[in-house]
Amino acid sequence: MAVVASYTGALAKKSAEYRKLGEQEAANHRPPSNAIHPDSHEVTLRTEADALTASEQRIFDAIISEVVKSSLDAQSRITELKADIQQSLADNTLASQVDAELSADRGQLVEVTATRIRREVDWRSFRAANGITEMAHYPESLIWHWGIILSLAFVETVVNAFFYENANGLVGGFVVALAVAVINMGSAAGLGSLFRRKNLSAPEQKYFGWFCLIVFIPLTFFCNALFAAFRSAYQTLSDPSDPLELREGFKEAWSEAARIFVFDFHFQDFASFLLFMTGVALSFFAFWKGYTSDDPYPGYSKRDRALKAAKADEAAVQGRVKQKLKDFLHAQRTHVQGLSGQTGTLIAALTRRLSEVEHVQRSTLANANSIERDYHLVLDGYRQANLAIRGTEPPAYFADKPVTAHAINTDAAPATISEIKGVLIELEELQAKHRDELNNKQNQLQGHMADTLSTSFDAFIRRVEEDAKGAVERDIQIMPVAAQ
Repeated sequence: MAVVASYTGALAKKSAEYRKLGEQEAANHRPPSNAIHPDSHEVTLRTEADALTASEQRIFDAIISEVVKSSLDAQSRITELKADIQQSLADNTLASQVDAELSADRGQLVEVTATRIRREVDWRSFRAANGITEMAHYPESLIWHWGIILSLAFVETVVNAFFYENANGLVGGFVVALAVAVINMGSAAGLGSLFRRKNLSAPEQKYFGWFCLIVFIPLTFFCNALFAAFRSAYQTLSDPSDPLELREGFKEAWSEAARIFVFDFHFQDFASFLLFMTGVALSFFAFWKGYTSDDPYPGYSKRDRALKAAKADEAAVQGRVKQKLKDFLHAQRTHVQGLSGQTGTLIAALTRRLSEVEHVQRSTLANANSIERDYHLVLDGYRQANLAIRGTEPPAYFADKPVTAHAINTDAAPATISEIKGVLIELEELQAKHRDELNNKQNQLQGHMADTLSTSFDAFIRRVEEDAKGAVERDIQIMPVAAQ
């Protein structure tokens, strides 16, 4: 409801001011006895009263105009509402609209489903070819998996730097220790990863995998014996930067390390023994980490990841299509629900407008009468104060008090009230006529929504699956037993 600026007695507050003016005018023998028209003070007071009355009239007219506009809008909306209700009640094309919504995404669904089928065929073929019965298992994070190896290699390098310390200090020892760690743990991890091939069914792959293990064991003992022997020789070098001297030291260490295969290897000191044992332990650990860096069956994890990604893409597209369909069905039901509630909304709004018109009519008349009353009160005070002092007869117009309330015209209120009541009757009839039909339509849409999101959508997915299989059959030849 619009806020009505009620009259708050502004004129009555001027009573004392005008009594004083009346006394001042009387002391100056004004107004003269033969005056025909009111003096300037009475004219000013009358102007203020007329302005306040006109303000009340403007407020009334503005509210009536606003209410009339609302009534016309409601009548126009009733016509549209009738057409919308009839169309919604007669609409039996929801099934075809659902098919159209699903068809828009059918191509993408077929594509992702066909990709998933191809990945499944590849995955199953690999399992069958290699006799795999368990699910693939591999590290979630290769960074964390190899980070452990790199950390241990760094620790080995730092520790071995003290073992290889010579005349050049720890810097020279660190360089040699770094090379030792890279060769020792890098070769072990690489051979461990290649050892996984022994799980494959192809004979050449199986032989190659076992060959990596056969190479790893003697290579590990030989390399660590070589590093331990080279440590002792390296410390005796007078100039480790001299290539010739370094080569002679390495040849000596190589000869000593080769004796490990005849169990005749000798450790020069306890530090060399620690270096050897630590290197062997870290080599076996690196070999195991290399073996577990991926699934025991090389190529299985790649196919497993591809299949999981294809399934995730398929599920994402299906979820998006289902949500899109759900939003569409919900919009249909919300539309019908909105039609059912719009009549009630319009009735409530027009009822408020009706009360607003009745209120503004009463308040406008009451305020106009209050303005006229206060105007007469101030006018009487002005004239009485003048009469109490003046020594001559007052002018003849002192006997008259002008009327201001007659300027108010509220004749538009009854017609507006009658018009609103007529629109309300029409809305109530429309609401009563279609209430049950719209409720039944909502229940029908709710049931159709539940059926579509379960049975119909599942049937659609099955048809997509068949189309995807057809697409796969057109692209590739699926053999009864997958090619190895």
